[in-house]
Amino acid sequence: MLTWINEKAKWIIILFAAGIVVGLLAMDRVPNQGHSYPIGVVNDKKISYSEFDSRIKLITQNQYQGQHLEDEQYTQLRTEVFQSFVRQILLGDLYEKAELQASVAELESEFSRNPDGVRGRLVQEAQNRLYAIQQQATSQEDLMQRSQAYIASLPKFLTDSTFNKEEYDAWLKTPEAFKWGVMLQYEENLKTSTIPARQLQALVGASVHPTSLEATWAAERRMTEYDLKVAVANGADFAVDENTVDSVMVAGYYNAHKDSFFVTKDMAQFEYAYIDIKATEGDDARIREYAMTLYYQLTDSSATTTFEDMARISSEDPGSRDEGGILSGEAGKGLYVPEFEKAALALDSGAISEPVRSQYGYHIIKSYGKSKDSTGVELAKVGHILLVVNASSETIDSLESVLNAVKSSVDAGKSFAEAAKEQGLESKTSGWLSRGAEIEGMGYLKGLSAYAWPNENLPPEASKVSPVMKSNKYVAIALKVDDLKAGDRSLKLYFNSIKSKLLSAKASAAAEAYLNSVAEKVKAVNPEDSTTAVEKVSVESKTASVDGYVPGFGYSNANFAKAVKNAKVGEWTSAIATDNGAVMIKVESKKEPEAEALKAAVKNDVANVSGYAATALFNEFVNEIEASTPVVNNMDLFYRD
Repeated sequence: MLTWINEKAKWIIILFAAGIVVGLLAMDRVPNQGHSYPIGVVNDKKISYSEFDSRIKLITQNQYQGQHLEDEQYTQLRTEVFQSFVRQILLGDLYEKAELQASVAELESEFSRNPDGVRGRLVQEAQNRLYAIQQQATSQEDLMQRSQAYIASLPKFLTDSTFNKEEYDAWLKTPEAFKWGVMLQYEENLKTSTIPARQLQALVGASVHPTSLEATWAAERRMTEYDLKVAVANGADFAVDENTVDSVMVAGYYNAHKDSFFVTKDMAQFEYAYIDIKATEGDDARIREYAMTLYYQLTDSSATTTFEDMARISSEDPGSRDEGGILSGEAGKGLYVPEFEKAALALDSGAISEPVRSQYGYHIIKSYGKSKDSTGVELAKVGHILLVVNASSETIDSLESVLNAVKSSVDAGKSFAEAAKEQGLESKTSGWLSRGAEIEGMGYLKGLSAYAWPNENLPPEASKVSPVMKSNKYVAIALKVDDLKAGDRSLKLYFNSIKSKLLSAKASAAAEAYLNSVAEKVKAVNPEDSTTAVEKVSVESKTASVDGYVPGFGYSNANFAKAVKNAKVGEWTSAIATDNGAVMIKVESKKEPEAEALKAAVKNDVANVSGYAATALFNEFVNEIEASTPVVNNMDLFYRD
């Protein structure tokens, strides 16, 4: 691995540096370096912009390797990184209050138990050192001597093809081990995060220990199998008129269950109007003109630029650009659109075509020779330079001017719907959206969250309408018409879901009544004989446990567990209403687990379930702390999301 890196270091450095530049350009970072606001504050502890930005850069370099990210991806990344800082601070406070710290024995154990993680970090630092040697070398001979001397100084377990755990453990006990920067960083991470987190999780989950009696009950319940006949009346066949549930009924249900309808995030609702971003005839003509310029340059006998070099620079086909435009498949097999294949097959070997228009844009095609397959079909090995026809900045500016006219009319006193109609646009109303959410069908709109929830440190906008926002396909403006605060209870937010629930309950009640009315017919049904079928009822045989899937009930359904517990073997139950309709079941036989299998399952549950439960409890504990801690988020002072 290290030998390969040493040989390829120059190209790795070039690609790595290029990736960093591309990544920073793609980030669309617009921090206001003139102000001194932190990017966030948690429990009076500030998250500095420099720390935040450093972590963003590190992630984009390591995980995305300089590839272009869309605005939505960067927004999501920044949100996740911000949340990681919040959690880091909150957990740090808890570690300090509980006086949690890593012991020397715990650190030594962690290093010894995780050789792969340590070796990965050491290899990364060794690679960086080889890059530095590459840069500092004064000649090829100097480079080889210094590189070989450095590689010879590395611990044997790092360079040997076979890993020796004993050598690794011995190395950990030497002072040399902690002369590596990555070892010091890893040790610091273990001391301040990994080990205290494990200790805190043990404290939080200390009470989670199932007794053998509880484990036996759970295992026996899970492992008991029932041979069933199941009759299902699907609620969809008994759908009721929407008018049978009115706003009074919805409000009544809401008032009876208010604590079930909390607003978990700040939400807003918008009126909005948008225009599709489409290339015009003028845009098409400009791209064709540019394509012709490339064609003339490539066919100029005095030109020094090759087709392959031009493809790497200019082509917008990511699948072939890095290969100099050369396509992996041959034309003539129907792999490509007809107009492309026709032009490709018409070229002599080495010839280059004039720009060919397809649904993907303009193609400049080069032939690398023809052949025939076993059936005599003519094929051609080709490459292409693809120029995509997109809307120009002038086209987008003209679309934005239409939306700005709507905005001006609203600010002058007209309703949003009237102002949009004047410009030939339709006004729509969004559903309830939280920060970072998308208006249905439009994709991510950069600036929507910043408009809806402006930072208190920013001056108020002159207009009550949003600035023009863009996605990959649309330009849009929005007017916030309503909002909800996290922690409130809201009938408006849950109105439709409550109504749907009540309608579903009515349909299930109708299915239950019907199933009871045809119960005697159902009992006579033979699933193998279609002549005994009952209208609107499906009957099938099924073997399942209470944790398995049962038609009409779904997976691990409490209603099924209750029904099968009370059912008598050989007898049908009465109809049972479910979320999906109504069900009757007949337990034909019951198979309990064998004693040895049950004993093994109980032993496993006692050993493992407490660990799973403790982890779940710890995650819930941390999530509740995060949800209940006031956090100042100033990201919109730095990024227009």
